[in-house]
This record gives sequence, C-alpha cells and structure tokens, in this order.
Amino acid sequence: MILFFGPPGSGKSVQGQMLVERNNWNWLSTGELFRSSKDPQVLARLATGELIDDDMTNEVLDEALHGMKDKSLVVLDGYPRNTIQAKWLDDNLANHGRDIKGVIVFDVPEEELIRRLNGRGRDEDKLEVIKRRLEIYHQQTQPVIDFYEKLGVPICRVDGQGTIEDVHERIQQAAERCSRGHGIEL
Repeated sequence: MILFFGPPGSGKSVQGQMLVERNNWNWLSTGELFRSSKDPQVLARLATGELIDDDMTNEVLDEALHGMKDKSLVVLDGYPRNTIQAKWLDDNLANHGRDIKGVIVFDVPEEELIRRLNGRGRDEDKLEVIKRRLEIYHQQTQPVIDFYEKLGVPICRVDGQGTIEDVHERIQQAAERCSRGHGIEL
C-alpha cells in the first residue's frame, strides 16, 4: 500500500487514478467513499469542511479493504488523516494481508491550492471551507507524516506543481522508489 498525503486540491485523486491505471493497481479514496455516501450526517459534515469522525472513517475503510480481493498494490488517498487513524491502520492492515510500502507527500503552495479548489465547483469548495480544510490538514494530518517517518516508512516528497503529466512522472518515480523502500524528494 502507498499512502497519498497532501492538502485538499494538491492533485491526489487525479494522480492516484492515473497511477493505478498506469500500473494496474487499486485506488481507494475515503473522500470519494464519503462523497458518494447517501448518509445526511456525512454530507452535512463534508459541506462544513470538518472531518468525518474516526470510528466511522475506520469502519468505511475496513469495509472497503475487506471488499478488495485483488492483492495488487493499493494507493490510499485521504487516509489516515490523524494519528489515531494511522495507529488503527497500523494495527489492522495485517488483517487484510497488506502493509505500507511508502508515503507520497504532495507539496503545493497554499495560494495555488486555493486557486485550484475555487475552480472545482464542489459545495465544500467555498473559500471559508477551503481555509478550514487547509487548517485541519496542517494541524492533524502533518503529524501523521511524522508518525510514519518514525516507523521507518519511506517518505517521498513530490512537487505537485506543473502540468498533470509532469507531476505524474514525478509521482510514478516516487511510487517506484517507495515500493522499493526508499524515500526521495522530486
């Protein structure tokens, strides 16, 4: 499993889908799982920019992993978002016959993120919600990267700016290095 980290608007979903298509891997996004939810509580939280609670998120991810019979590599986008979820994942991945090969971190300046998110047209992409989501990312998700670094998981930092194709090539190189157990900055 390769974990994708980056603030909202950094390109994780687009790049994750391109990566799995190119390599015949699996892509799993908690954001997509929640956006496709019919649960009014989930949809209401998404509209405010607040995160879905840990128990519900863990349950949804556990079900999704359980449903993946294909044992090829999984690119996981949007999870874990905090150290509680990271510890849950660390404790439960073996139940699914998987482990973490590496972490890819998308680095994109905040001004660029706001520009990108304003152009998507989703309900949760209003300026005040965008700023709240970025604040949550820095407060809660950044420590997860530190958690994996302390565990010795390879961390690959990638410049998320440029054309989709240029970023994709950097992501592909990072995924190859992570799957071999090496971190890198691209």
